[in-house]
Amino acid sequence: MNSHNLTLRKLQCFVKTVELGSITQAAESLCIAQPALSLNIKQLEDCLGVALLTRHARGVDVTPAGELLYSRISSLFELLDITIKDVSSLGHSERFFSLGMPSSLVLLVGTEAVVSAKKNLPRFSFSLREDPSFVLVDAVENRELDVALAYGASERPGVCLTPMVQEDVLFVTHPSMQCGQDAISLDEALGFNFVFGGRRDVGRCLMERLAHERGRALNIVYEMRSIAGIREIVLRGMAASVMPYGAVAGELGDGRLTARRIVDPCVTQTMSIVRSTRSMEVFAGFEPAVMDYLSALAALIVERQKGLARLIS
Repeated sequence: MNSHNLTLRKLQCFVKTVELGSITQAAESLCIAQPALSLNIKQLEDCLGVALLTRHARGVDVTPAGELLYSRISSLFELLDITIKDVSSLGHSERFFSLGMPSSLVLLVGTEAVVSAKKNLPRFSFSLREDPSFVLVDAVENRELDVALAYGASERPGVCLTPMVQEDVLFVTHPSMQCGQDAISLDEALGFNFVFGGRRDVGRCLMERLAHERGRALNIVYEMRSIAGIREIVLRGMAASVMPYGAVAGELGDGRLTARRIVDPCVTQTMSIVRSTRSMEVFAGFEPAVMDYLSALAALIVERQKGLARLIS
C-alpha cells in the first residue's frame, strides 16, 4: 500500500457515497463530476487493495472492509473539523455560531434572534440561515450548521434533539371558506383541496400520515416549494393549507386569511432544538450561555403565537 495516495479528497468521496448510498447523489453533494468521484473511490480501493463498495442499479452497498473504513474515517473527519475550528478560534477573539430557522420562525422572531445573539453571545460571530425544517436538519447532520430550530425532526445518528415548543396545527384558508368557527375537525379538513410544499414538507407529511391512518386521500392540487407561493395560493382562495402561525401572522392580523385549530383529534407539531454531537463538543464550554439564548427564543416564539403554542417542560 502506498499511503501517499490516501488523500482527504478520496476519503471524503468515499464517506459521502456511503452516507447517501449513491455515487450520483454524492457527486452532486460534493459538486464534482460523477466520473471523477468514481475514479477517486477506485483509486482508494486500489491503494488499500480491497473492495469498499458493491455497485448495483439501485446505488451502492458497503462491503465489510468499507464499513470498517467508514466507521474509522467518520470519526477522524469529525475530530479534524473540531480541531480546525478550535485552532482557528485561537487566532480570533470570536467563535463562529450558525443557527438555522424555517421561514415561519424567521418571520416571527428572526430579527430578535440576531439582535439577542449580538447582546447575549458577545464572544460569537453569529449567522442566521433560513430554510425548510428538513433541509436544516440535514445541514446540522452534515456539519453545515451548528444548531437549528426545526419542526418534525426525528432522532438520527449524530444528531441530538431537545423538544422545546408544542404548537397547535393551523388549517389556513381564505375568509370566504371560513364557517365562523375557531376549530375544524380533522375529517372535515381532509375534505378540502390543499396546496403544500414538496414531499418532505413538514405540514404535508403530517397531513398525509393522518389521512392514511383514516383511509382518506389528501387532495393536493398545487405543489409549491415556497412559503410565499403557498400563501399566495391560499390568499386567492384556490386551496387550503396547513401552515405555522409565523408564516401567516400578518395576513391573519389584517383579516386577509383565517386560521382554525384542527381538533377531533387535536393536531399539534413539535419544534425542537437540533444539534449535532460535534457541535455539542465544540460549544461545551459555552453550553449554559447558548442554551439560555435558545430557551429565550423558544419563550418568545410561544409568546408571539398568542395561546396557540406551549413550552415543553
